[in-house]
Amino acid sequence: MNIDSILVPERTRCNLQAMSKKRAIEEAAGYIAQTLPDLTAAEIYEGLINREKLGTTAIGHGIAIPHCRMDKCGETIGGLFRLSQPVDFAAFDDQPVDIMFILIVPSEEADEHLQTLAMLAERFESAGYRKKLQTAKSDRELYELALQNPMPDAKQA
Repeated sequence: MNIDSILVPERTRCNLQAMSKKRAIEEAAGYIAQTLPDLTAAEIYEGLINREKLGTTAIGHGIAIPHCRMDKCGETIGGLFRLSQPVDFAAFDDQPVDIMFILIVPSEEADEHLQTLAMLAERFESAGYRKKLQTAKSDRELYELALQNPMPDAKQA
């Protein structure tokens, strides 16, 4: 699976304004819902927040991957958001989050869900990839940088 199969420019936002984890997820859910005729922002938000209650989706280094499975979702979809200011996601490394990749998958796609999460986690392991995303200046630049293959780091940051 490649990132370009789940991410489109319309679900990529640079400088998302939010002062808390809940507000960041709510704002992102609104952008995602605009691109999906069968799901509302409230449904997406509820699914993501319910999953977040089970434990943080922050993976460290300022990255979080809020995700959920939804009945009315027909295919795996993603949304990439760079927050204008980092917010606390209760990450294990205590770093606030400034990059969120939201993942929504059909309820019956457990294997695809796990494969996609693994692909995203692998991408975000690259310090160079993270830094590029964190310095994007526009929605388009963020999207284009996200599609690039991460270069292996000489040593992990």
